[in-house]
Amino acid sequence: MRVLMLAAALLWQAPALNAAESSAAQFLSLGFGARALGMGEAYTAVADDISSVYYNPAGLAAGDAGREVSFSHAWHVQDTAVSQLAYMRRPYAFLVTYFSAGDLEGRDDAGSPTGDFTARDLALQASRGVRLGPLQAGASVKLISQRIKSSGATSFAADLGLLYRPEGSPYSLGAALTNFGTKVKFEEESYPLPLKLKAGAAAALSEGRLLLALDAEFPNDGPAAARAGAEYKGIEGIALRLGYRTYPKGQRDAVLAEGFGGVSGVSSMYGFFAGVGFAYAGFTLDYALLPYGDLGSAHRFSLGMKF
Repeated sequence: MRVLMLAAALLWQAPALNAAESSAAQFLSLGFGARALGMGEAYTAVADDISSVYYNPAGLAAGDAGREVSFSHAWHVQDTAVSQLAYMRRPYAFLVTYFSAGDLEGRDDAGSPTGDFTARDLALQASRGVRLGPLQAGASVKLISQRIKSSGATSFAADLGLLYRPEGSPYSLGAALTNFGTKVKFEEESYPLPLKLKAGAAAALSEGRLLLALDAEFPNDGPAAARAGAEYKGIEGIALRLGYRTYPKGQRDAVLAEGFGGVSGVSSMYGFFAGVGFAYAGFTLDYALLPYGDLGSAHRFSLGMKF
């Protein structure tokens, strides 16, 4: 019964019914920064700011040599929350991620309540980008700690990324392998990390005012997905963002409560993302909205500073 309870708590952390029954540490799949999330996380070939530390460390190899810090917080569905703090001084970057699953109801072998408990996850990450001729490359190493009630587990992972952005060209190509590492072992059960292979393309048009991006994503714990994102900076100091991610029909029907009355309003736009950003005097404030159907909506805020 205890093993089943641990497995259930692990699955509880999966982002909105993502088909992740075979993977643990699903908090590693919750994204980073409201800018990237507002674009549907089609970011593998964008990777031009501090969010590179999460999406493609190859983006750390080139750009402004100044320092940047970013704090991101999400009120996720089902009373879960994730907070992240990143620091970048190219070609290096560091990221701390903390996830809380909120209050979970504990029960004994007879099914009687034993009181609430919580689950929390922590990941520490260091990344570096390098230039390889016309290519940019990058790598990250991660220490991952998970705790559910009195049980804990530690694992290690790495990310690898490539980015090709010809000088003077508005186009870029990127690829990344994320969360390649050791298994997470709770009690006698072991679970793989949420490994993903991603490839993408991006185009900065209209003198950089319009950014378009496409990603293909191949996870180890579910079907392949396509992502698309757009960002418009035609208004000084303001950025408007839209994104979309594909989901299997069965998952969409479950999240949208098809056959059970369905959902309406913003919550019905499962798979769509939207966001807005403000920039002034080296400071940035970004917001992203992620509808999750019958589960509600997630809200992500990010505050950044360059110095």
